[in-house]
Amino acid sequence: MPHAFQLDEDIRVDSTQLVQLADQTWTLPVTISDRWQVIVGPNGGYLGALLLGCIKTLPIRNNQTVRSVALSFISPSVPGAASMSLRCVKAGRTTSLYTAELIQSDRTIAIANAHFAAKRLDAAFSDVVMPDVSPAAEIPPTDWQQTDSKFAVPFRQHFDQRIAIGPTPGTRDGSGRIGGWMRFIDCRPLDDIGLLAMSDAWYPSIISRHLDYDVHVPTIDHTVHFLQSDFSELPDDAYTLFEFSTELAQDGYLIENGRMFSSCGTLIAVSRQMAAMVQFDPG
Repeated sequence: MPHAFQLDEDIRVDSTQLVQLADQTWTLPVTISDRWQVIVGPNGGYLGALLLGCIKTLPIRNNQTVRSVALSFISPSVPGAASMSLRCVKAGRTTSLYTAELIQSDRTIAIANAHFAAKRLDAAFSDVVMPDVSPAAEIPPTDWQQTDSKFAVPFRQHFDQRIAIGPTPGTRDGSGRIGGWMRFIDCRPLDDIGLLAMSDAWYPSIISRHLDYDVHVPTIDHTVHFLQSDFSELPDDAYTLFEFSTELAQDGYLIENGRMFSSCGTLIAVSRQMAAMVQFDPG
């Protein structure tokens, strides 16, 4: 029997319950797990994995892989029953677009727009170089329970995180840049769903900047562009290096950019998100 990884257990759906409502439109019951909680509700990366996992139950062309997923977070959710509204906007020979809407108690919780596309040309280049950091094996894992960070939230128990870029939680260097090595604690092999989940699993880079008060940063929208689709040559226990930076904020909103590198130094995905800056209750 294949090993049951926690993320897969917590996004599992029964595809036999997929009901077609109209041409290219379906609905599917889902359950939001209680094992991925943040400060308010489940982690956005977990919800993204749930949304993408449901989209991938649809009949997508075999030659097309995930190229981008744009997530919009609209309302807070709670663990428990929900439903997924799925739609195929376009099913083309080269590119396709699917949407998923997570609904709970008659409220839209989150929406995903996922582009799938086939390979076009062999042309490829990248001017991006992986940061020069120590190997994961030389960095101790972060014990979140032993930090004084307000970001020591429950969902982090699913990850082995090793800080390699920027200050440690509870300290600041003003750079707005953080990152390090990460993998699932149960060594779940990397794929597009897992990478989407991890893309929103690091603590926010804004906390390394010198602000007048502490903030938490609920995500408004989060997009990941996938530059690699085949992860089969990576060891199951391989780490991915994440680098995040916040270079601008305005009117209580910030933009954070992310880069994700395989353990051999290849850039495999980039991300960009807008988040609200909410002051922690000083009480």
